[in-house]
Amino acid sequence: MSYDAHESGHGRPVDLYEFARAHLRWRYTSADRDITIAPHTYTSVTIERGPVEVSQEVERAHLEVYCAPTLEVVDQYRVAPPSDAITLILRQIHYGDDDPVVVWSGRILSVSWQSDRAVMRCEPVYTSVRRMGLRRRYQRTCPHVLYGRGCNLSHTAWMLSSTANNISGVHVQAPGISAMGDGYYAGGWIEWDTPSGVVERRHIMSHVGPTLELVSQPIGLLLGQAIRIYPGCDHTLATCDSKFGNVANYGGMPYIPARNPFAGLDPIY
Repeated sequence: MSYDAHESGHGRPVDLYEFARAHLRWRYTSADRDITIAPHTYTSVTIERGPVEVSQEVERAHLEVYCAPTLEVVDQYRVAPPSDAITLILRQIHYGDDDPVVVWSGRILSVSWQSDRAVMRCEPVYTSVRRMGLRRRYQRTCPHVLYGRGCNLSHTAWMLSSTANNISGVHVQAPGISAMGDGYYAGGWIEWDTPSGVVERRHIMSHVGPTLELVSQPIGLLLGQAIRIYPGCDHTLATCDSKFGNVANYGGMPYIPARNPFAGLDPIY
């Protein structure tokens, strides 16, 4: 029997949760038994959610999911948020069906821990379209994302392959970085491969000598492990020219007049 047929007969659906990060998948169900929708099995766990609201107000369309604090997916947020988003597809199905329907999709925004449960706050997928119509502004500094569209630099061409030979809190030391001078890698990032095959990244706050200060602890990074390090940019014309030789793609307006013609200080101006 189809999902619609059950619904019209006052059915009681159960929830199927599919979380995804890169190639990793976590599948859970609120049912009292495991549910297999070939070829995947959704594991029965303690998990529930708030209501799914249909609203034109984005803030009211958020979804809260409540689960056991030991669930594997929330462990990804235990110390610091993962470097890439974890998405959620919420489906519903009736016992005996093989016809689940999608009722909500989005991503995990944050995770908090209470005394006996973890709370995932999720935002719907359409929040990704909430952005300014005009991305570029009249500004001196460059608005392009480093190594991104507009900047057009290849991050692999600027990558330094090294190893983590000392890790202390948010500080990592690696051979080869001191040769480039203090501050060279500030604003960039490091990345490494985890045993699960996911690439983990951390933003570099500062760079002094052989030491990088990261935005948060590099969870899972081991001594002697291979890392990849990318230099940062302060988005000024001078840095774009002297460090990267990429002035042709500079997106800022460095020669904006210092005097404001609308300030009223000079009626002739």
